[in-house]
Amino acid sequence: YHGTMRIISGKGLAYLVLYAFIGIYDLILVPYLFHLPHYLTLGSIVPFLLPYLLACIFFGMAISVFFWNRENSLLLYLSTSVPLLFISGFSWPATSIHPFWKMVSYFFPSTFGIQGFIKMNTMGASITQIGFECMGLWVQAGFYFIFAFFVYRWQIHQSEKKINR
Repeated sequence: YHGTMRIISGKGLAYLVLYAFIGIYDLILVPYLFHLPHYLTLGSIVPFLLPYLLACIFFGMAISVFFWNRENSLLLYLSTSVPLLFISGFSWPATSIHPFWKMVSYFFPSTFGIQGFIKMNTMGASITQIGFECMGLWVQAGFYFIFAFFVYRWQIHQSEKKINR
């Protein structure tokens, strides 16, 4: 153990490298190979994909403290994926979503990610035109980074207490 910041940064960078390749493959290469209509280019998706991936990575690291084994996190994922899809405004009109649920949706990176991706890929919006979504993702990435830092720090102190007993 050489510091909480090193652990958070190291794990975050490892996840970022892995998921950046997957994201670029899914968002650039697959539509190109199957001749799907899309407006995305590598230069337009990377500035949006970076804050989205960071927000998702640090969100996952922050809530990992609530799960003692991996199987429980999959149960939460399965039970929340459909409601989050609906409140993101992708499959349900955003104007029909109650304001309370709209505010709840802003706690999850998927809402800003879905809205930004839809605007870029179907409407041809540039990165400057989805500034609200990008800013929301950067705020989430920063907030969840700080939250993950304190969560990991708490976990390390708890394990050190057990070792010292």
